[in-house]
Amino acid sequence: MSESGTSAPIALAPLPVPTVSPSMQRIRRPRHLKPRIPAATLVPLFYTALLYLAGIVIAHFQYLRPDMLLAGLLPLGCVAVFSIAKVPRLTWLPLAAIWMTLGVWSAETEPQPAPDPAITQLSDGLLRTVEGTVADAGPLRAQDADDQDLNDADPATQELVSTHPAEQMQRIDLEMIGAEIVTDTTDQILPIPRRDGARLRLTVLGPGGLPQPIPCGQRLRAVVRILPSEAFHDPGVWDRTAYLEGQQISATATVIATRLDGTQPRLTFLTNPSATASTACLLNRWRNNTSARLQTLPSLTHGLPHALRATPEDAAMLTALLTGDRTYLTRHLRVGFERTGSFHLIVVSGLHLAILAGGVFALARRLRLPRIAATALTLAIALAYALFTGFAIPAQRSFWMIALYLIGRLLYRNRSPLNVIGFATLCLAAASPRSIFDASLQMTVLSVAAIAGIAIPLLENTLHARIKATKDLRVITLDPKLPPKIAQFRVTLRLIARHLELATNPLIAWQVLPLLIRTVLRFGELLFVTLIVELALALPMAIYFHRITVYALPVNLVILPLLGILLPAAMILLVALTLWPAAATLPAAVTLFLLHFSVWIVHKLGALSLGDLRVPDPTIFQIAISLLLFVLAIQLARSPGRVRGLAFVAVVLMAISALWPRTIDRPRNALLFEAIDVGQGDSLLLITPDGKTLLVDAGGLGLSFLTPTGHATSSEFDVGEEVVSAALWSRGIRRLDAVALTHAHHDHMGGLPAILRNFHPRELWVGNNPPVLAYVDMLQQAQSLGVQIRSLHAGEAISLGSVSFRVLAPDANYHPGPQPANNDSLALQASYKASSILLEGDAEAPEEHSMLANFDLSSTLLKVGHHGSLTSTRPEFLAKVAPAWAVISCGRRNRFGHPRPEILAELQAAHARTFRTDLDGATCLLLNGEAEGQSVTAQPLCQNPR
Repeated sequence: MSESGTSAPIALAPLPVPTVSPSMQRIRRPRHLKPRIPAATLVPLFYTALLYLAGIVIAHFQYLRPDMLLAGLLPLGCVAVFSIAKVPRLTWLPLAAIWMTLGVWSAETEPQPAPDPAITQLSDGLLRTVEGTVADAGPLRAQDADDQDLNDADPATQELVSTHPAEQMQRIDLEMIGAEIVTDTTDQILPIPRRDGARLRLTVLGPGGLPQPIPCGQRLRAVVRILPSEAFHDPGVWDRTAYLEGQQISATATVIATRLDGTQPRLTFLTNPSATASTACLLNRWRNNTSARLQTLPSLTHGLPHALRATPEDAAMLTALLTGDRTYLTRHLRVGFERTGSFHLIVVSGLHLAILAGGVFALARRLRLPRIAATALTLAIALAYALFTGFAIPAQRSFWMIALYLIGRLLYRNRSPLNVIGFATLCLAAASPRSIFDASLQMTVLSVAAIAGIAIPLLENTLHARIKATKDLRVITLDPKLPPKIAQFRVTLRLIARHLELATNPLIAWQVLPLLIRTVLRFGELLFVTLIVELALALPMAIYFHRITVYALPVNLVILPLLGILLPAAMILLVALTLWPAAATLPAAVTLFLLHFSVWIVHKLGALSLGDLRVPDPTIFQIAISLLLFVLAIQLARSPGRVRGLAFVAVVLMAISALWPRTIDRPRNALLFEAIDVGQGDSLLLITPDGKTLLVDAGGLGLSFLTPTGHATSSEFDVGEEVVSAALWSRGIRRLDAVALTHAHHDHMGGLPAILRNFHPRELWVGNNPPVLAYVDMLQQAQSLGVQIRSLHAGEAISLGSVSFRVLAPDANYHPGPQPANNDSLALQASYKASSILLEGDAEAPEEHSMLANFDLSSTLLKVGHHGSLTSTRPEFLAKVAPAWAVISCGRRNRFGHPRPEILAELQAAHARTFRTDLDGATCLLLNGEAEGQSVTAQPLCQNPR
């Protein structure tokens, strides 16, 4: 400041701007960009497993020489090394080819199940003595007249069982030790070399009831007729023979325990089973004893209120739930669970093992056990339970996946769920390549991959992030660390809580409110996960079960949480029954209450009409598109930004692709006639050149309709559901235009209720049948489904597309007797251009004479009447029909001796080329309508010639 008191002005000069030194100009600021890692490199084992599985699938359709595959691995390895060194971006191509080649090689070199040659040579139907050790034994159960094992019995046993049903039966698998060999000079029991597959499936019948079950490890001698296993040879039908071969069963036999062979019993026990019991047998006995204890629940709880009282069906469900023994499950009991897609909830599966392992591990950690000890305890208990239930394939897969995950936790590895799934699947496929075609494995892998690869990634930044955001609402400093949308969500909740605090109290505002919101969001998570799984499972459900499980989502939403409580309660009940049965009443009451509530929900929803929508097999193209969309959904779910949301669209498209209606597999310019192999019965399919469909009869395993009372007995095997429907679905048929019933015998009508239920035909054609109960019930079912019923008589004509039908019998004045008879048969003649088919049902000589007197019967193809019996196809009738082709529908080794040699000789003399379903399986004949030349083309087993 100056002396005059005035301040001097301050001069402001601009600051000099620093210049960059010439020596520093070349230095640039580094760009810190987050490298983008391909999703496949984050889960390499998952995509490796996919490539390996693709190779196995290729081998399933195309044979490739294993030595050439191994030779091809060397150049592929060289290409992979070169790519790593020179073109890293393309390294995945040779690596993918290597893994696919390994998959093909493993499938081609895997030994295929095959029957033991020694036992196959003995499967000649001769009565012989065999010795062996019981390797596996099922529990005692009531005999079912149409049991699959009884259909393998010799005709004499079938005759005896049909007239004198056994009270009890038991299935045992006998490891053969020796067998009686009969030659011209010797008759002695010779040893059989022990090897895998040398087992005999023996069905033991007890007419007066068996005194006690035959235990595993028991050595015995039996006098039996060894026969090859029977199966229905139709496209799309489950192959029982292949299933038994996979269980190392080479042949079957049946023995009646009380029957004598001369003066000696046909079943003799040789040694004390406890002296030779293996670990597997001890587990088998334990499981059977447990099943027997669970069957005592009805008597144990008879004094409880009705809602807490056990029925035999409850005991059967708990037995299947805890031990894996499905012996006691009836078809009626299974239907509701199958319709709602929840059958896996009442049988031992990977889900049950996962619940058990999760509960044990959580309890161990709650008790502050070290991680190594908790992991070891969990694996030990999970393995023990899996072994107890028989260590079936689903339990094996679940155990190994659980073991891999828990061991990964111990090693502090990056535990990518998809990598765990990929590694477990890769190990299982390498150990047994053919296991990938098992429905259970496919559904397990699809389910866990859908959860880990699609549901969890889609939820982690949406509902799951909001669930975590509901915690510590008062801590404002957490908000800046969260994504903007989640931070705004916390701010909104905080404002609501503060207003709620003013109206109520701090506990409700800051504790109860966040808890309620978390509960709602967790329910949303469960709903979304269940939806994703159900969409992913649409493909295997269509392939193996032919169902659209409309109510699977709500049922599983309720049942899955209940199962988490029901399974531990049932295990406590099992322990109580084993150690102190008197103390089992309380756990039984809790378990039965939960079980009854679950069953009530399933039955209520399963009874609704939309709960029983059936679909045909998807085509190979549909399956391929669905699987590609599934892999794309997994890839999209791991993508950044809004692209991730397209994963849900891909899963929806996957389900649509699997369920999209397909065209019927049929010839375009010919009438298709298919004789479906239904055993001893009839079921015929006709498809017109313009795609109209007619099914004539639906089989029924004609054993029970010839019981002494004349009434059909209930069967746990429904030939209409398991055989005829499966054959129709394999052709892509969703709905039938018409169904014709020739007459009301069980071997023709037994499968019709399932056909009406599954295919909702537009019309039902019937003749004149007596009003027996089964026939009346079938007509009432047809009326309730809206099916038009047409009663036909001789002389009427019907058109179905380009094919015309003429009714040949019964006459309008025909009056049936009080019980169904063969001469009630509705006989039809189908004509397409110059070709015709005569379908005479089981018409016998009187009805054939009536047709001869009134119609011109000349036909290109004859469906031989009454399975080739002497009562039908009389010489004068065959002469008038003059068929060039003939088809006989009958069961192999049937006890009626059908077809009779005399009928076969007459057909041969008439130069009719004859097919038999007992020997040839399903047979398809294509009639092109030509008058001369090759007017008929045969397709044995209904396979198109390649």
